[in-house]
Amino acid sequence: MSALQEGVYFIRNRKTKTLVTADLSTPNPKLVGSKFSFDDINQQLFSLKKIGQDNTYLITHVNTGRVVDLYGGIAADETPIITFPAHYGANQQWEISTSSNAYKIKSKSSGKLVDLFGSNEKDGTAIINYTDAGGENQLWEFKRVGSCKFITPPSICEYPAMVLTPMETFLR
Repeated sequence: MSALQEGVYFIRNRKTKTLVTADLSTPNPKLVGSKFSFDDINQQLFSLKKIGQDNTYLITHVNTGRVVDLYGGIAADETPIITFPAHYGANQQWEISTSSNAYKIKSKSSGKLVDLFGSNEKDGTAIINYTDAGGENQLWEFKRVGSCKFITPPSICEYPAMVLTPMETFLR
């Protein structure tokens, strides 16, 4: 596997096959795992923008324009991963590296991995910061999708049927 290209992606947990989803019910939406739903598609799309010389990215929630953020920059295990307005601090920078035909997402702030809490398949399971334990709940798959025009949040995304149809296996 090679480094990821900039673009818009669904991000899926390797073990549970649930998608990273922004829970928009709170002021600083936390990230949770949930199954694919066309009703929730705007909560499940993220853009990657490479920053720096290594495999470090800013991950932006397409619908809100907020970036993926380690809450408060707190390095402790089980700290929630949220979305927050961009300030480009280390707690909003993510190193994405290959591992076992998937990817690990590591916080530049804490040095810990993005983890689906307890490997739980239940919709709404928290996505957290956790020490590398070697589990598949810390492995992620990225599926590139369509194009987005970042005019003003929420962004305008195109979902041509020919793009989504081949993803059916990936999304379900």
